[in-house]
Amino acid sequence: MLPQPPAPNRDRMDKQPIKEYTAAWQLTAAECGPEQAMTPPLMVTRLIEVATLHANSLGIGYARLIVDGLAWVLSRVSLEMSRWPRVGEGYTLRTWVEGCNRLFSQRDMEITSTDSGEVLGYARTIWMAIDIERRVAGEIPSLDSLAAVVSDRPCPIEPTPKLREPKGDGVVESAYTFRYTDLDFNRHVNTVRYLELLIDQWPLRWHDSHCVHRLDMAFLHEAVYPQAVTVATAPDPTDPMRFTQQITGPDGPCMRAAFTWRPDEYIPVRK
Repeated sequence: MLPQPPAPNRDRMDKQPIKEYTAAWQLTAAECGPEQAMTPPLMVTRLIEVATLHANSLGIGYARLIVDGLAWVLSRVSLEMSRWPRVGEGYTLRTWVEGCNRLFSQRDMEITSTDSGEVLGYARTIWMAIDIERRVAGEIPSLDSLAAVVSDRPCPIEPTPKLREPKGDGVVESAYTFRYTDLDFNRHVNTVRYLELLIDQWPLRWHDSHCVHRLDMAFLHEAVYPQAVTVATAPDPTDPMRFTQQITGPDGPCMRAAFTWRPDEYIPVRK
């Protein structure tokens, strides 16, 4: 279901940029995972959507950047959830810009239950502008517009840590070849498809007894069709609920990630 934000007042936006942007959804049965709750890939999709909506409202979205041959790409994301939305539950994402420079924009999000008002989690993201022809970093052309909406609203979760290559005796590897449905409109592997590939490394019985408490992802190198990659997963020797992961292609690591899980028994919702 697409978000239904209020229609913007263009005159007001020109005079006073919107520092915080909110959008609301309701979790349908078709969007749920097998545990009748929201999945991490869908949540990351929503993070990208609300960031896009805010950027568009500020006049620094795709339509503005493409004039200079640029586009926003997600470079880092950290998501920490105390509870995941359940089937039929309404939820709201609020986003604001924490900081920016000529190459990067730091954007935070708060996730709340629209039904109860409960804060469900927070996210930190880092975005960069890239030259879509040369696939290299480009300078943000509307830096003043971003700087004007930087907020002092705090985000209580830790920033994305330095993510390391999975190593040790417990490393498990699997192979995958990227297909047509893995690609985005830039003809590179979709950000969310990386996450889906990572989370598929755990079996259904694990998901039925655990849920993701925190995930961290860092994107290093774009993958394309029809590259073959290796997915490596290793337990953290200091925390039995934390695992590190890496997707590696022919040109080296595409991305690294870390998942921290917590026990959460699946109890079907009966209506």
